[in-house]
Amino acid sequence: MKNISFYLIINKLYVMTFYKYVKYIKEQVLDTQWFKKAYKEKKVSIKYLSNNYFKTIFSNNHFKYENTKYCFYKLLLIKFDYKESLEKNNHLKLLNINIVNETRFKIVKLLIFLQKKFLDTNYFFNMKIIDREDFINIYIKKYNSYLDKSILSKVLNNTYFLFNKSIYNLSYLVPQKRFIYSIYIKDIINTNSNSLKGDEDISDLLYKKYQIKLSRRVICSIRNSYLIPKIRITKFNEDIECIDSFSNKRVLNKKNISLLPNNLEGVYELSSNKIETYPFLTTKIVYIGSSKNIKKRLKTYTEKYAHTKEIQNFIKNGDNIYFRVAKSLEYRLFERKIIDNFIYLHGSLPKLNTQRVLLL
Repeated sequence: MKNISFYLIINKLYVMTFYKYVKYIKEQVLDTQWFKKAYKEKKVSIKYLSNNYFKTIFSNNHFKYENTKYCFYKLLLIKFDYKESLEKNNHLKLLNINIVNETRFKIVKLLIFLQKKFLDTNYFFNMKIIDREDFINIYIKKYNSYLDKSILSKVLNNTYFLFNKSIYNLSYLVPQKRFIYSIYIKDIINTNSNSLKGDEDISDLLYKKYQIKLSRRVICSIRNSYLIPKIRITKFNEDIECIDSFSNKRVLNKKNISLLPNNLEGVYELSSNKIETYPFLTTKIVYIGSSKNIKKRLKTYTEKYAHTKEIQNFIKNGDNIYFRVAKSLEYRLFERKIIDNFIYLHGSLPKLNTQRVLLL
């Protein structure tokens, strides 16, 4: 393996913010007279680690993952080629940028390879548990390059990426084991709520279903850390209606909507035939809303327009959509409770909801 002198790596480059690092590359190298002269004299050339990049800065993210592909901001893919030392040791600046760009690019590339199934589905049951020491060993073997825990931590904690319209820290792809286990525990509780008597039962089912062996004490500790109750949550609050107050599910059509009482205040839920994948669980629910006149609101969904573009586009697909309703005078509060519970169980908003309910 090629030896790289550790002292040549400027550690501060790893911990710079995206904007500061880009500014450093421009001000300390690209916009300087010494670089322009060396480039003109062909003492230095510029190559890129990948041809897939974006040029416009639109947020504080080093790369983005969209449609099963990823691309970096262009300057973060620069690799300087030079055959000789430059005046005032300026070639060391180029070397350090090369090392930082290559190391970050390789770490991201390997992480995406390992977590691709999760990234393509956004389903945490497809998330691999990655031990950092194991990752370093895989990295060294794959790239024949130097990497240690300190550098890996700097890259993970100071690199950001755009994914599903949100910006995440790169460490998001290397979650703690306890967090992943908490998702499995939630699944066991929510699919076996009637038969569970305690953490011992959860331990047995975790092993049977996922081959994960955790003691009762560890499960209890994880539940306490992530505020997971022993039984499935059915009530959102002692003084508010529970989810069982919803009506039976019906196909969303004019006939079924006409059976609803006039001026019905409450919460309604839309679902489809298709199982939707959310980060923590799967479900057929696609929207949760509320109205002071549910009948009137649902009628709009059977006509040419709906009150959001997301719902309108979804209905255009022609698949059967179902609804169920729950009467509530405090319908805005009830809606917020249900959505908060949905996020807690599933890891995100329902597919067609665009924002959480904020009470004034």
